[in-house]
Amino acid sequence: MRLKGGALIVGALAVALTAAGCSETTSGGDSDTQKAKTQTGSISYEAADNTGPAKAVDGATRGGTITVLLNSDFEHLDPARNYVNLQQLTGSLIYRSLNGYQEDGSGKMTLVGDLATNPGTDVNKDCKVWEFKLRDGLKYEDGSAVTSKDVAYGLARSFAPELNEGSHYIQQWLYPGGTYNASYKGPYEGGQMPAGVETPDDKTIKFTFAAPHCDMPYAAALPATAPVPQAKDTKGQYDLRPFSSGPYKVKSYTRDNLLELERNPNWDANTDPIRTAYPDSMKFSFGLEQQQIAERLVADAPADQMSLTWGDTPPAVLPRTTAAGVAERVAKGPTQYVWYLGVNNQRIKDKKIREALYYGLDRDAALKAIGGTSAGTPASTLMSPTTAGFEKYDAYNAPATGDVNKVKEILGGTTPPPLVLAHSNTPLRTAQAEAIRASLVKAGFQVTLKAIEATSYYDEVGRKNTPFDLYLHGWGSDWPTGSTIIPPLYDSREIVDEGNQNLAYFAEPTVDAEIDRIKTLPAAEQDAAWMALDKKIMTDYLPEIPAYYDATHELFGSKVGNAFLSDAFGAIQVSKIYVKQ
Repeated sequence: MRLKGGALIVGALAVALTAAGCSETTSGGDSDTQKAKTQTGSISYEAADNTGPAKAVDGATRGGTITVLLNSDFEHLDPARNYVNLQQLTGSLIYRSLNGYQEDGSGKMTLVGDLATNPGTDVNKDCKVWEFKLRDGLKYEDGSAVTSKDVAYGLARSFAPELNEGSHYIQQWLYPGGTYNASYKGPYEGGQMPAGVETPDDKTIKFTFAAPHCDMPYAAALPATAPVPQAKDTKGQYDLRPFSSGPYKVKSYTRDNLLELERNPNWDANTDPIRTAYPDSMKFSFGLEQQQIAERLVADAPADQMSLTWGDTPPAVLPRTTAAGVAERVAKGPTQYVWYLGVNNQRIKDKKIREALYYGLDRDAALKAIGGTSAGTPASTLMSPTTAGFEKYDAYNAPATGDVNKVKEILGGTTPPPLVLAHSNTPLRTAQAEAIRASLVKAGFQVTLKAIEATSYYDEVGRKNTPFDLYLHGWGSDWPTGSTIIPPLYDSREIVDEGNQNLAYFAEPTVDAEIDRIKTLPAAEQDAAWMALDKKIMTDYLPEIPAYYDATHELFGSKVGNAFLSDAFGAIQVSKIYVKQ
């Protein structure tokens, strides 16, 4: 999962669980000295966990409006294209997936059925055939019934080359051995349903895989399994008006300005074990400077008391967040994401140049530009410390402030090529990019900055022909194993023309082969194998540069109740939030 600016970690079925994979948002955060930890959780088939309504929050009341103040608009809300943490949080209010996570702020996550009555049935007890039964009473915003065929159609859409920015686990499992949509390209180019997907009736959807995939319950929690009625499919325009199967529907959406959600009158709380939907409405206000947002939330004027932000607190405002009346209105701590200085291996093919960049990067300066220890800690591994089986190592032992002399030694007097560093055009990311540029220039590189609109950042760097050499990006696991980090980021067979997650554009057949081998291992052996592959990739190839392990520091108003960091998404959750009366 990407971080706007992300993820979830699990092993096999009844294993310990950490946080969700996606991109993280382009922002900055105070971890203080909190250590990242592997969160605990499980898949539950208990009727009490899988039956709605969701457990009530003590003291919560229904009503009011929660406003989320943001620097920039979302790239995508279409479930087929939704692979960024903040977008997934927002999307979960509008549409539901087969499965989802119950969280209470304690660090425990429980995977349960969302649209489905439970997390899925392993039909033959070999993880190759999975069946999901939909609940009774599921309705869209117009009162029509949600069907299994809508779930299948929603998944089918995600094969379309023009809608390829989302997660691809189920797609890859259905079409193994190469690019997931090489043969089946979705409903717009012929086939209505992917091979291996059946809907024998309106309440049943069955997935048949050639190989075992015991993590299917976790993959089924991603937006790719959200239902889309074919009659409501507007293709590329679906981003602007997803059809609601969740507690809220889109009231209005003015790009780069305001997204307003109002209650879906046909959502039945008795069918939903995850969301309480206490607020009458949710608003997402875009185009605000992050420092302005933080100043407003610290001041806590009446107009902002029911507001929160998913952006990190800028350095200039951080000292004021420890004051009485403010400190208790901060959600902070390490998340499951790693930020990388992405290196385009199509353009920078010499490993020595990448090694020089590794030593040239001043990680401390990059962090100080967005909040210092509140934003994270220097990284040396591809996987996050929250990942199951994680082992700390540093293959290059570079100081956090960089090592100019080592860069000179590696380059041996040769002049490195001029580089273009792309960054999101938000103030914090611009300041961070400048800090990175300055450290690399000090080390002898010639670096030019290129700002990209935050609303299209991952789209731009995710194009195979992207003209940029370097770019910052964040990634967290989709469930707590390396299987949701290493394959999405470094399997060359998943490089496509657009919508890439392998932003290093790293292609090494021996790594692809090792990915395949690890996937065949018993679940108990995979964690250590992914960690070993992490070390091998870093030592032998160094496709990109781990910059820092993410932390976040998010403010909320005094009338926002039950605000806590979601372990699944690394930002304040909205499924059980409420307005204090």
